[in-house]
Amino acid sequence: MKINSLEKININGSEQWVLIRGKSTDAPLLIHVQAGPGLPIIPEADTMEKLLHLENNFLVAYWDQRGCGKSFNEQIDPKSINFSQLSKDVISCTQYLLKKYNKKDATVVGYSVGATVSLMAAAEQGSLFSELFLVGLDIDIPTANVLALDFAMQKAKEVNNKKIIKKIEDLKKNPIIGGKRFQQRAKILTDFGGIRIGFSYAQLLLSGIKNMLFSKFYKIGDIVKTIRGMEFCQNALMPEFNMLNLFKTIEKVDASVHFINGKHDAIAPYEIAVKFYNHLQARKKEFITFEHSAHFPNYDEPEKFSKVLIEHALGK
Repeated sequence: MKINSLEKININGSEQWVLIRGKSTDAPLLIHVQAGPGLPIIPEADTMEKLLHLENNFLVAYWDQRGCGKSFNEQIDPKSINFSQLSKDVISCTQYLLKKYNKKDATVVGYSVGATVSLMAAAEQGSLFSELFLVGLDIDIPTANVLALDFAMQKAKEVNNKKIIKKIEDLKKNPIIGGKRFQQRAKILTDFGGIRIGFSYAQLLLSGIKNMLFSKFYKIGDIVKTIRGMEFCQNALMPEFNMLNLFKTIEKVDASVHFINGKHDAIAPYEIAVKFYNHLQARKKEFITFEHSAHFPNYDEPEKFSKVLIEHALGK
């Protein structure tokens, strides 16, 4: 039976929204865990489906996590926006959907920090996940921050942009501990091609706003909530995020793990991903390189991305 259902559920004491779509409720469950901190995924559903066509093969869950998009509200305690809680939310959301749709396990696709909390969840309860796809996994943030700004500086010097060089020097000297400076860095990296190939920061911003405006699941009030939630989540998580180092916290996971990395990723550098892939012990693991992608291979090389997911999750 075809399904297109938006639902508000209670996940560990927090009301959160999940959109479930697919051609049949009998199909295997696939859960998208969004990037961020603070980026919603429900308004991206139409664009993702247009590019990836995953709903033909899966029962797909698009989930606005705690504090993000439709799931933001003023009563949320900022102290609850932490890696431990977010990974527990992944577990609880997965358990809820498995029970509701009578599934044994789920395929999870995590993006950036969403990949990080998905891996943390799998380290706790790997049996919930049939396949785990880690897209642009955030691993060692202190090292990644240095490499990201080195990348930006090299690009700025190549075009002799003194204004940007000055901004990068400031970002190097002072820690990125809040949403505003985080977005300032994101703008520089995006404009130099380190996040989405061929897209500027302004283009990505307009695309996100357009997707919210045209989503039948979002109202004008939800757009306001999304903007507030983004800054809220970034301000709340950044202190812990800046200290993240998975080499020190995760050595083994009882799950099948697929690393998906763009060769031109300036946020989650390729060399760190390779090193962590070699470090991690898993039931099964593989590393898949996207030669023409940056931080979001699902958008830069959607046909290959979809093929990888279907082949490895369904064996087709």
